[in-house]
Amino acid sequence: MKLEPATYKIEELLELRKNNMLSANAEYQRGAVWRKPQKKRLIDSILRGYPISVIYLHHIHREVAGHTKDDFEIIDGQQRINAIYEFSEGAFKLYDPAKDAAEARFPSFITEAACAWAGKDIYSMDEPTRRAFLDTRLAVAKIHSDNPNEARDLFIRLQAGMPLNAQEKRDAWPGGFTEFILRVAGKPEIARYPGHEFFPELMRAGRASDRGKFRQLAAQMVMLFMTHRQSNGERFCDINADAIDD
Repeated sequence: MKLEPATYKIEELLELRKNNMLSANAEYQRGAVWRKPQKKRLIDSILRGYPISVIYLHHIHREVAGHTKDDFEIIDGQQRINAIYEFSEGAFKLYDPAKDAAEARFPSFITEAACAWAGKDIYSMDEPTRRAFLDTRLAVAKIHSDNPNEARDLFIRLQAGMPLNAQEKRDAWPGGFTEFILRVAGKPEIARYPGHEFFPELMRAGRASDRGKFRQLAAQMVMLFMTHRQSNGERFCDINADAIDD
């Protein structure tokens, strides 16, 4: 197996897709599973210049009836490519960071800033923004191998990492509440966040057992306290995952 680093414009990937030269192998790939919010956030990230993860493609070059044929089989990146393709076809409009704040859940520095693509699809956005989107270059790893089993094995290995859980994602959110929870519940691998003694001493919080569960507990406790105080002791609040995210 050989790996060739490359970059492709979004427009180039779309041309490959439209000409049936870029596809996923349904034998081992799952189907489309991303929901509309995930797709909207991806396109918003691209438009903001945020880098997205490397897309892995198996470059298959072969002779067919005396003609050469090139195809690109998606090893990793199917959901992202599907979202980009659907947006390019006008399948959905993007979030308006301010008007759709409850669903989009963008941080305040985004919701308070002007957004050229707010609430627009690819056809209604202005030409400079549309062109910037299509000209965006994405990192691609082209895999060259005559053995298709190597591509399948690479797919399995790429999926083998441990994804971030809900609280580990919240640890990255900007804002004062995130900082407060880190200081209260602590993060064992960071010296400046030892946490209140309740967590390391009474709850036995440690590196091996952490993964954010004590920070999530701290967030739930604070939510209950604040709601109870604000309602003069008349009510509490939900503390499920969605409620914490909100």
